[in-house]
Amino acid sequence: MQGRLVRFVLLIGVPALALLVAAAFWLTGGRYITTENAYVRADIVQIAPEVAGRVTEVLVRDHAQVGPGAVLIRLDPTPFRLTLEKAEAELESARTQVELSRATFQETQGEMAELEKRVAFLLRQARRQEELASRGIAPTTRMEETQHDAQVAQDRMNVLRQRLVRLLTTLKGDADLPVDDHPQVREKMAERDRAALDLARTEIKAPAGGTVVNLRLQVGEQLRAATPIFSLVSENRPWVDANLKETTLTHVAVGQRVDVVLDIYPNVTWKGVVESISPATGAEFAILPPQNASGNWVKVVQRLPVRIRLEPHAGEPPLRAGVTATVSIDTGRGRSLGDVV
Repeated sequence: MQGRLVRFVLLIGVPALALLVAAAFWLTGGRYITTENAYVRADIVQIAPEVAGRVTEVLVRDHAQVGPGAVLIRLDPTPFRLTLEKAEAELESARTQVELSRATFQETQGEMAELEKRVAFLLRQARRQEELASRGIAPTTRMEETQHDAQVAQDRMNVLRQRLVRLLTTLKGDADLPVDDHPQVREKMAERDRAALDLARTEIKAPAGGTVVNLRLQVGEQLRAATPIFSLVSENRPWVDANLKETTLTHVAVGQRVDVVLDIYPNVTWKGVVESISPATGAEFAILPPQNASGNWVKVVQRLPVRIRLEPHAGEPPLRAGVTATVSIDTGRGRSLGDVV
């Protein structure tokens, strides 16, 4: 009797139990999407000088925590200070030149007004002498002298009129324009401001708070503008990029809950949320994207990055960019027997 029971359990019970376990695993297996192809990411800023120069001070060390606006490196300011002083001198010279042009214009205007009165007087005298000469009352030499004086005054007035035109052109058509609004002065002001900006840029500052990495600078090194010299890992909260196969993304959506375990902290589980799904596979951003129009095409399952926002919790260890993670996304949708039928 006992032997029959054992045979029954072995022949019927064990396979049935295995079938039930397999069915339960299959029914719940489609709900959670898991991958180990996931990594912690962080905002990393490449620090580069905006002007070329020689390093005079290195104020931070590798892996140092810095705040936003902290001075990291100082370059030799001497050539930039000299450039600024030259620009300031040229600015003052431009202002003086504009003021001199305005004074000359006003002086010429006054001279022009007096000369116009003299020309009018000489013309009247010339007409009177011409009338007297025609009657024989005055000699013709007197008339000719008066006419000559009037012509000389008119020629002088034409010269002054041309000078006024040139001066007004120099003053850009407006003799009352404020000195600092004059284009020549504004150009020199821009050069002064650019020189001051370059001088300020000899202090390389942190654009945001974070951690300095890959700092290998020494005092005396010559730096080139716009060439990265080290990196700054931002203090903004890191996230996880999970690279999921396209065949597993059918029911993954933004807002779904995620469990994240980092290889560096295997006993700690972070809670997260799906924040976004990439609109294109990684292959689309490659330098040489795949060409599938050839005859020897082989199907390869593509992966799409899924960004996961990690929720903070008390006492969590520090998150380090680049470490590997295992993620499990709860899609909230399991398989059903209807999928089989």
